Amino acid sequence: MVDYKDLVKVGVHFGHQTARWNPKMAPYIWGFRRGIHLIDVSKTAHYLEQAAKFLENIAAEGKTILLVGTKKAAQGAISKWGTELKMPYVTHRWVGGTLTNFPQVKKSVTKLLHFEDILARSENFPYTKKEFLTFQKMVDRLNKSVGGIRNLAWPIGAIALVDVRKEKTVLSEAQAAGIPVVALVDTNCDPSGVDYVIPGNDDAPKAVNFIIDYLGEAVKRGQAEAAKKAAAEKEEKKSAAKGVAKKIVEKVTSEVTKKDASENVEASAEKVVEPEISSEAPQVFKESYAEIAINLEEEEEDE
Repeated sequence: MVDYKDLVKVGVHFGHQTARWNPKMAPYIWGFRRGIHLIDVSKTAHYLEQAAKFLENIAAEGKTILLVGTKKAAQGAISKWGTELKMPYVTHRWVGGTLTNFPQVKKSVTKLLHFEDILARSENFPYTKKEFLTFQKMVDRLNKSVGGIRNLAWPIGAIALVDVRKEKTVLSEAQAAGIPVVALVDTNCDPSGVDYVIPGNDDAPKAVNFIIDYLGEAVKRGQAEAAKKAAAEKEEKKSAAKGVAKKIVEKVTSEVTKKDASENVEASAEKVVEPEISSEAPQVFKESYAEIAINLEEEEEDE
């Protein structure tokens, strides 16, 4: 659970002037002091925990989380966690149609990769020094606009953004695409359309960094869980493949054994030789009978 003292320490509870508030943020406001609205940190802690749990589950499912924060106070934290988590991020300017017309936006990403390849293998191309400088400027410009979304993969599980008032185009595109949104919302913003509202100060760098760091740690835990699941599934498939291979080997071995046994029976049957009767046997029998008859006649004559 988030400690309330930590939230107050970084100034998450400071809102905007009471004259600039949005009435839809009334449920999240504790009160006001000296014309400044104060946000209820207990609700900030509750909703922050809820949003972190949601992003952790999305990351555990292996889905992409798009980080958006183009205001100066959020650029550093968004860029840091986008790079560390290997998630797509936008810190300079949101390109219209990134969610609703991505094939066209991807052309700019392809262009960026093409010029980066030319600069990386400059010795293989017959361009002049001036042309290479032009290519470098184009790479720098494209890096600001689409460099962070070069690894954007669909489906997008969620979008985490800072300041829905500044990023209203992102919010409208996310609603059109049906992508859930987690957002840090200040007292001068409209929380309508945000699935997971985190009421808090979106102008102070310390407050923004605290919120983004907390969400980043949650996503990191989700990625670790996803990696563990993937390793377990890989091991399960490996053991299943071993089991199938073992069954195949056993089946082949049993078939070979049966075949050898049948061949041995046939071989033993062939070795049993029946007695052969010679063609001369009848003649021998005739001669024996003739001798016996002669002996009987001689005996009768003697008598």
